[in-house]
Amino acid sequence: MPYIEVEPGITMHYEDRGTGEVIVFVHGWGGSGDAWDLQVLDLAPSYRCITVDLRGHGSSDKPWGDYNYDLFVRDLNVLVSELGLERVTLVGWSMGGHIALKFAHEHPEKLARVVVTGSGPRFSGTEDAPYGTPDGEVQGLVDAIKIAPIETIAGLYGNNFHRTDLTATRDWFVQTGWKVPAFVGVSSFQALLDNDLRGVLPSVQTPVHIFSGRHDAIWDPRWSEEAHRLIPTSTLTYFENSGHVAFIENRIEWNATLVDILEGRAPTESTGAVAPAE
Repeated sequence: MPYIEVEPGITMHYEDRGTGEVIVFVHGWGGSGDAWDLQVLDLAPSYRCITVDLRGHGSSDKPWGDYNYDLFVRDLNVLVSELGLERVTLVGWSMGGHIALKFAHEHPEKLARVVVTGSGPRFSGTEDAPYGTPDGEVQGLVDAIKIAPIETIAGLYGNNFHRTDLTATRDWFVQTGWKVPAFVGVSSFQALLDNDLRGVLPSVQTPVHIFSGRHDAIWDPRWSEEAHRLIPTSTLTYFENSGHVAFIENRIEWNATLVDILEGRAPTESTGAVAPAE
């Protein structure tokens, strides 16, 4: 398995498959690069697909410390630089999309475009943007991860899905989350809550394409709409039969929309609707 040293004595695991235009995939909170397995299967015949395990996740090193966004962005920048990647398409899911937006603000010269799915500029609600878990209640989520991480991860990851026919896939996602050390889960979740990118998004010049599951119960889709409003170079696509994992639940449409973007076609505003019963 390939690893890259992101700082002395600490390595980050990644997988590099396919050839062509480069896509770097970043997973969400408590996940790993394996979350993108179906995208690699479908896209690697035509594109170079690089999946990463963020520090503390998957097969990457898990040293004691503070798992904040500055650290994750720095690690990703080392990967992109050391592999000599140029004009990268950076794709991030959930927390990975949040990190990708921060990366776009800080390292626009490395990117051709950004795609975020099930994400936005902020996770919790505020008085001026009451989307998702109210700001005053998010501490309860942090406390739950501290007190009962196994049960909390099972609950959060179980709510990733809108479709009811993907039980085994849902269970696999839960098992992936259980492999992340509790101290990493708590610290990185706190970082997710602490980062409000609304102030910097209007200055992002990199094209940003926002994907949202219409029924996302984890990251309120209205934050996707807010990101679209704030970023002048953005598009927004809804996936109509999906929750938080549109790249799984609307896999065919999600991948096709990404290919449209890569090939210079304008993405549709809505796709993946369930056909009405006859």
